[in-house]
Amino acid sequence: MNDIYEALKRLAAEPEGRGVLVEITATAGSSPRKAGARMLLLTDGTTAGTVGGGSLEHRAGQDARAVLHSGAPLRKTYSLGAAPGEDIGAICGGSATLDFRVIGPADAAALLAAQPVPPRVLLYGAGHVGKALADALHLLDIPVVVSDAREGLLTPERFPYAERRLAESDSLSMEPQALDRIVIMTHSHALDYDLLRRALRTDAAYIGVMASRRKSALFRERLAEEGVPAEQFDRRVHCPIGLAIGAETPEEIAVSIAAELIAFERIPKA
Repeated sequence: MNDIYEALKRLAAEPEGRGVLVEITATAGSSPRKAGARMLLLTDGTTAGTVGGGSLEHRAGQDARAVLHSGAPLRKTYSLGAAPGEDIGAICGGSATLDFRVIGPADAAALLAAQPVPPRVLLYGAGHVGKALADALHLLDIPVVVSDAREGLLTPERFPYAERRLAESDSLSMEPQALDRIVIMTHSHALDYDLLRRALRTDAAYIGVMASRRKSALFRERLAEEGVPAEQFDRRVHCPIGLAIGAETPEEIAVSIAAELIAFERIPKA
């Protein structure tokens, strides 16, 4: 989701860097991505982001390389099977208009300043599911910070792509930004509860706790006894965490949690 953000950061730090920013500016009918989707082509041939994959992205990549060579901006409409534009052999049934422009470090810095920092997942618990979830989030380009008191689990080999924070079990740091997602799955029910209590005092956008339905009900009841309204728990806490897909293994549970995080971001709230 956020690999283009990281690519823009790299470009902004390269004094002689150049790239081609490709952005969907309009769509009609059915298209794989909507207006605002971006892809960045760098001079080494690597790309970040996506404008939809398949034949559209293949043709857009060819045109982006031509723009990088010529330096001239381009706007082009591609037919996706049932609309005017350059025919690219797609059968979606719509069209997509893309803008291409060469950008340098100053442009990349301006783009970064104009968009919010991508939300992170603050993951408390580095066990089997935590490891599988961190791997899944890396594939989704979602930044993750893993916290645990067990030093043997927080190794670079287990979490090569995540920021790691070793902390005492009774004082795990919790300083989320407003858009961050908190995911709690430690080795201790008591610690899970303590972290949930603290999470509810933050502005984190999402709070999820790995739990059985019985554990969820007990946490809800205990919080109510401490003055946290049940409706606040119901509104803010995803517990049990993850979509109901019948998951059993750590990897399957990680998929269910990652899917819920995607749904939380993509599906409008009622």
